[in-house]
Amino acid sequence: MEIKIVSIDTMTLSDIVEPCRTCCYWECREQFSHGKHIEQETKLKAEWFEKTQVDFNPCGKALYVNDVPAAYCQYAPPKYIPDISEYDELVKHVDMSGVFISCLFVPAQRRLGLGRRLLEEVIDEVSDRRFRVIETYGRNDSSDYCSGPTQFYLAHGFTVVATQVFPNGVSLSLVRHVLP
Repeated sequence: MEIKIVSIDTMTLSDIVEPCRTCCYWECREQFSHGKHIEQETKLKAEWFEKTQVDFNPCGKALYVNDVPAAYCQYAPPKYIPDISEYDELVKHVDMSGVFISCLFVPAQRRLGLGRRLLEEVIDEVSDRRFRVIETYGRNDSSDYCSGPTQFYLAHGFTVVATQVFPNGVSLSLVRHVLP
């Protein structure tokens, strides 16, 4: 199994795994329609990447297994993620000088360490760029969440900073990894 991880750019943008390629939840939640307007959402995602890459390049990684896209991670400083404030109890604890992972998704081939490899690559990238904190919202009660389960991050050196339980019972935590 050959694994390759590359930064997302205009050439690899189309390799983002589904459903992430058409998900613009973090970039413009008011226009996010759960795949009902695929062309529009794909365009919004591309626009976000183009705009964010001007100041913060790269802001995403694609992982390939045997040259087939298999996983994806999107990250940037919080100021580039317009809808980060949706979770009011969590956002007040976000380190605005750090980097926030808005998506880390491995749709298939789970339990092979692909998520770990991708996360390690992103942590190294962020550390090399002299950021000292990397964070995300993880889901406590399920792995069904765009950035994955809280437990995944805890197993990779992150700690829980704050937790919010929603009226529908969904429980999310802001998890943080302090870089050397």
